[in-house]
Amino acid sequence: MVGITLRSRIGEKGQVVIPKPIRDQFSLTPFSDVVFAVENGRIVIQKKSSEEWLKNFGSSIKKIKLPSKIDWDSEYYSQFG
Repeated sequence: MVGITLRSRIGEKGQVVIPKPIRDQFSLTPFSDVVFAVENGRIVIQKKSSEEWLKNFGSSIKKIKLPSKIDWDSEYYSQFG
């Protein structure tokens, strides 16, 4: 879809409808995540990839330090009291 210009209008709440041919080409469905950026005086919208979402999700999880040595036999048999 190179070279095609499509128009949209900003609504009262600042919302913009992405034209259907663009939504179809980039598989933008309801609830798709997108990222807005400003590059060289232009507004750029990009679909947020699954990899990027997973990276952000993974970095939001609290990191815990595991013990360096675990006595697995003790852990196993402690279940049988």
